[in-house]
Amino acid sequence: MTDAGLAFLCGTDLDACDPSGLAAFYDSSPVLRHRYRKVADWTGVDAGRLLGRGRDRAAGARERALIGRLALATAMLGIHDVLAVHKIRPGVLGGLGIGTMVASALAGALPREALIRTLAGEAATEGPDRATEGPDRAGALALAFLPAGEDPEWYRGAVHGGVRFGGALGVDTSGTYRVVLLTGDGETLARLAAEAPEGAVRISESNHVTVHSPLGAEAHARMRRVVPGLPFTAPAVPLCSALEAKTLRTADEVGELFLRSVVQPAELDALTAEMQAHGTRLGLVLGPSLPRNLLRFPFPVVQVESPADIAQAISAILEFGVELSPAGHSVPHWV
Repeated sequence: MTDAGLAFLCGTDLDACDPSGLAAFYDSSPVLRHRYRKVADWTGVDAGRLLGRGRDRAAGARERALIGRLALATAMLGIHDVLAVHKIRPGVLGGLGIGTMVASALAGALPREALIRTLAGEAATEGPDRATEGPDRAGALALAFLPAGEDPEWYRGAVHGGVRFGGALGVDTSGTYRVVLLTGDGETLARLAAEAPEGAVRISESNHVTVHSPLGAEAHARMRRVVPGLPFTAPAVPLCSALEAKTLRTADEVGELFLRSVVQPAELDALTAEMQAHGTRLGLVLGPSLPRNLLRFPFPVVQVESPADIAQAISAILEFGVELSPAGHSVPHWV
């Protein structure tokens, strides 16, 4: 293992985010605007829609899911580029959900254009968690807060009634609750939230699920057709899996991660444990991709989703003695 020092964490859309931070970032950063222009060139989706400005309320579930995927991926790619301008580069990378794919691109294992076109293309259009009851119903996700060390009756019953376990996210900062990701259709999750103790189940307002869903067999089949054609290469930066405590070292391993992540639950603790084994002393969460100040990590974490967060990240880097520019861990990004 290397002494990575600084880890970049790329998550998925687990909670409703305040878009004002990203909007301020976009308005103040030419680097971020460049990234949004590139994504618009590749997909035809302009920055306004990706930033939630002038959102089409009449859009169907599939289109909302598509915009959500592209918006989060674009934000993480762009924030990575802004940090690189400040010579802040990761010694190790990892992600869950959309972040699994984004982290692979940031590690140099897949060109960014190929990543974005994959997220925008037919293989992802409906989302792995598309419900089967109708053509325009997308799957939903929720965070459940379970008493540490036990599964209450309402939760045990739910996983046999249409709700599926999507991943273990660890414990909250107080150590009181175990936080898990649940997937299913919106109506099923809404019933569960009504049956559970107040506040125990929080349904994401994004109302779409991208990966880590056992309900995603159809999307998994589509991805099996797409992944062999993607130009994967070996990661240039250590890339950790969110499915087990493992560092990916070959192009084939990255391609397999894309396939497995569609349907296999995530294990955030396994991901961060592998990052810690690389010598991580500080983690930066890119964009609004994990709930802020909710989860306990084995190392300090700073969330970067607004211009003000850059100063906080630099202060933390200095405080924890992290090298700003790890040798050999620079991946070209102006594409």
